Amino acid sequence: MTDPLGRHWRQPADIRQAPMDDTHVLLTPRQLAGLAEYSRSYPSGTYDGKCWKREGEDDVGVTFWYLCWYQPHPTPGKIGIGFRIILEVESGGTA
Repeated sequence: MTDPLGRHWRQPADIRQAPMDDTHVLLTPRQLAGLAEYSRSYPSGTYDGKCWKREGEDDVGVTFWYLCWYQPHPTPGKIGIGFRIILEVESGGTA
């Protein structure tokens, strides 16, 4: 995170290096535990790179985690939110 307000927000320092495709991100148990949970709201202080986890549920009631983050938005004055489904992996990066 490059925004000066980032010094007040705790998230894993290596979160941006997590392997990611268009739908999933691979996180270790340490990375997952290091994310603040915002399943019913959004964190204040909206700036690029701020990450959190949000609980989700599929059509049959299976719960999972999303990695969410604030990102630039094409409209001035707005902030975007990116997200991926978290797949928890061992420290070595394999499922």
